[in-house]
Amino acid sequence: MRIIVATLALLMSAAWIFFMGNRIGNTPPLGKFFGPVKGFWKNAIPVTEDGRELRIPQASLLQAVDIRFDDRLVPHINAQNDADLYFTLGYVHAYYRLWQMDMQARAASGRISEIAGSDALEYDRLQRRKGMVFAAKNALKTIEKDPKSRAMLHNYTKGVNAYIASLRLMDYPVEYKMMDFKPELWSNLNSVLIIKFMADKLTGYSDDISNTYLKKILSKEQFDILYPEQIKGSSTVIPAGTVFTAASMAPAQIPPGDLWANFTLKDSLTAVNIAEQDQKEPGIGSNNWAIDGRHSRSGGAILCNDPHLQLNLPSLWYEVQLTAPGINTYGVSFPGIPSVVIGFNDSVSWGFTNNARDVKDFYEITQAADPRYYIFDGQEVPYNYSVEEIAVRGRTNPFIDSVKYTIHGPVQYDTTFPDRFKSGKLLAVQWMAHRPSNELLAFYKLNRAENYTAFVQAITDFECPAQNFAYADRLGNIALWAQGKFINKWKEQGKYVMKGNTSKTLWGKSIPTNENPWVFNPAQGYVASANQSVTDQTYPYWYNGDFTEFRSWYLNRTLQQWLSDTMYRATVSDMMELQTSTYSLLAEQLIPLVQGYIPALKWHDQAHQYQLWKDSKDATFFGILWYQVQRQMWANRFEKYPLLTRPDEAVTLQLLLNDTTIEGAALFESLTGKKISEVMSQSYAKTLDSFNRVVAKNGGEWYRQKRTTVEHLSKQSAFGFTDLATGGDHNTLNAMQERMGPSWRMIVDMDPKGIKAYGIYPGGQSGHPGSKYYRSFLQQWTEGLYNELTFYPKKNN
Repeated sequence: MRIIVATLALLMSAAWIFFMGNRIGNTPPLGKFFGPVKGFWKNAIPVTEDGRELRIPQASLLQAVDIRFDDRLVPHINAQNDADLYFTLGYVHAYYRLWQMDMQARAASGRISEIAGSDALEYDRLQRRKGMVFAAKNALKTIEKDPKSRAMLHNYTKGVNAYIASLRLMDYPVEYKMMDFKPELWSNLNSVLIIKFMADKLTGYSDDISNTYLKKILSKEQFDILYPEQIKGSSTVIPAGTVFTAASMAPAQIPPGDLWANFTLKDSLTAVNIAEQDQKEPGIGSNNWAIDGRHSRSGGAILCNDPHLQLNLPSLWYEVQLTAPGINTYGVSFPGIPSVVIGFNDSVSWGFTNNARDVKDFYEITQAADPRYYIFDGQEVPYNYSVEEIAVRGRTNPFIDSVKYTIHGPVQYDTTFPDRFKSGKLLAVQWMAHRPSNELLAFYKLNRAENYTAFVQAITDFECPAQNFAYADRLGNIALWAQGKFINKWKEQGKYVMKGNTSKTLWGKSIPTNENPWVFNPAQGYVASANQSVTDQTYPYWYNGDFTEFRSWYLNRTLQQWLSDTMYRATVSDMMELQTSTYSLLAEQLIPLVQGYIPALKWHDQAHQYQLWKDSKDATFFGILWYQVQRQMWANRFEKYPLLTRPDEAVTLQLLLNDTTIEGAALFESLTGKKISEVMSQSYAKTLDSFNRVVAKNGGEWYRQKRTTVEHLSKQSAFGFTDLATGGDHNTLNAMQERMGPSWRMIVDMDPKGIKAYGIYPGGQSGHPGSKYYRSFLQQWTEGLYNELTFYPKKNN
């Protein structure tokens, strides 16, 4: 009996040792994780230890570097040369955000399965197949040809690796211990991958496949009404009537012949159960505007910017001031990229919104009899192959995915990796992000720009993702450039999937940068963009894109009203109020329309009419109502095809508003298969039922329905924050949603007497969940408050 007991005890001890020392499924080795010396306890950071005593290894520096942390843990880095400046930035980024940098580089390159196992395999395959590493390597070759950007990136990478080399297991950020892996040495390619990761987020969406199917169920006239290239009444990024630079090349002409892929319309189109594929993320967008010195109280121009991106922790952004000979700049950086991305310096300020022009096209590839070849211009052309070995945690052998490359680009979808519509086609992707470019050089120059001419020269190197660059300076000047690399396309080129077996559909020449749309000191006294259509119809080159209008309409209307008062002079507080506005122009137009059919509908809070305030029940009712109106309106047309892109919200509203005429009513019924009265009665009844259930469940306040969440990148709920009390929606300037929102709010008054700047982002400077600086800005951001930015002017030596 004693032998049996002893044997059982030995087996249990062995099992316990094995369990504590090995990973089981997604559970890390608990012995290491709970270890008192090296485990997660080490990551509990006392409030007295916040990194201000961070020391850069002096042996790695050419000269002494001074780092001052302010009371918000923002580093002000003062170096005596560029090499030390970027080395120090790399070290500081890694000190606070190493795990974030590591995971975002892995996500960009399709290496999450190494950490997360087979659950991430389809995501990794998608990243490999869309050519993310291919794109980054092409860009890196260009970056390393330029001495400035090469040195910038090289020294930054050295700084990151100096910090990594200093780490012991006990020093690893808690996420490494939790997920049971360790950091790798940083590479120049990793930084470029993060640039491409943002390009993918901002330009990776495409309607080509959906549009190709829509052509099957809609007439050309119906398609053009429901999916116009420009929304009627668009307040364009470049003000209407602007005289554009004369075109140096003739607009491309539609070639003769069969140009379009032919897809078979199925009885229904339902989602294929694989990774999220090129799907639109509602709310990815931004606002920016600038008011010239003639209309500001300070006499300097005022610039405002708030990019709307996914709300994550650690935060997407990292605040920093960079000072060295020739540079003194402040703003936010992306951890992993050696630059201030959005910000200002002693002379100028700048901010971005996504340009939203289409720079990604799909081609149907015709397979030759020999599967190693495809057909192009009547010839059999060999594929180039990229054999992707994807390591998968928990598997002995890697997953092998052989990606074919064509003259157009990689074959993103085939029978082994179908598109989400399950078309059965081989689809190659041509994407501007695949082309060599040097956005790092643009940032290098932008951080040092001293005037408008230098600003324009800087952004010339910025090609993808295309952005609307707003500019303001201390002399009172303002400007807006729709900057990126664009192709001189023939009309509708890339609007649908094109045939890939002919040179007729190849991209043509690039439009010269100086012929991109721009405006400098417009007579209206301001510039503004909010992801709306870029130009009026006088621009000489054709383009299409994924534009949105409601925020732009409200922004332009407000600025026009303010500046039409000859006594008005803009202040920072005015800009804060506008940037955090929850006023819904959509509600302003929809509610009276519905009231015409349903007199019982009321907006009860008259003091805040059409404001989507956080505590508003009116906002909740409106949100449900608009959802139901769209659902009822398009049910007959699209219920069999749930994956197809629905008409834009502005198009939907305009069809409703135009129903007041006989012609409008007939058009509405022909497009929807319903009368508007039927849509309204059905929508109101369903809304009333849903609203009553919501109120009974949780009180019905708007923020409780919207559930704004700032989520940790690891998806660990303990490290994130949910149900934040925010107002607004994706159509208000304060574009707050569940997982998207203003990722950085910035207002800069370029006052000639001294720059005054304010900013806020959701989170904090530290990426370590145990630090008090992990979420130190979150409550202020939720309440629409700002931090004053401490900017040290450059000393005159």
